[in-house]
Amino acid sequence: MSRIAVINPNLSEGFTKKVGDQAGKIVAQQTEIIALNPSFGPASIEGYYDEAFASVGLLSVIRELEADPSHATDPIRGYVVACFDDTGVDAARCLTNAPVMGLCEGALRMAAAVASRFSIVTPMSVSVRPLEHLVEKYGAASQCVVRAAGVRTLDFEGSGASAAYLALKKQAETSLAKDRSEAIVLGCAGMTDIADRLQNELGVPVIDGVSAAVKMVEAMATLGLQTSKAGAYASPPAKPYFGMFGGFAPQG
Repeated sequence: MSRIAVINPNLSEGFTKKVGDQAGKIVAQQTEIIALNPSFGPASIEGYYDEAFASVGLLSVIRELEADPSHATDPIRGYVVACFDDTGVDAARCLTNAPVMGLCEGALRMAAAVASRFSIVTPMSVSVRPLEHLVEKYGAASQCVVRAAGVRTLDFEGSGASAAYLALKKQAETSLAKDRSEAIVLGCAGMTDIADRLQNELGVPVIDGVSAAVKMVEAMATLGLQTSKAGAYASPPAKPYFGMFGGFAPQG
């Protein structure tokens, strides 16, 4: 049995359940999914400010999992950061030997294999520029356009879900018509349960970041790949941290 932790960096328990359910549907029978979120942080992640605070909560969860006594005999084989901003992914890779994948990176790697041009449709315009930075970081700037549906992230839960879906679909159709996109990437973890519906209605590949990241991490775990500690992702050197971050001080 291989254990993969899917961590939602915000405090929306609805999102956590949604991404955990999706992950459980697509992994192999011998893979166990653990879905969880931090005990502190923002309700949702929309832009740079939310991301800064959410990353600390994410790291707290990974530290707890790595320190758990069961980790010695039944370690977490991979981590998925269930936020399309790839919140705290680079820092998380410094805390564990297991592979760590964010939704944006996983989705872009997979989208590039099935389409020469594609678009990310994200909920709010405040997220467009941060996602454009990630697209550049992952080398997909010549292939990818980022559009916003003009809805809140939390609108994909509860009574607003139908209207949010229609706004998303409208932007996806616009991108297919105007951006020459050949596939759509869903730019939010909360959209994970609508990928199949949207793909059927649009007639082009629709890539859900949760599914893409989970399957990539599962594959890396199966291959025995680990995060390199030879350079940027080396364990942080021991030093004191002060104030409210005292408990996060690295031990070396």
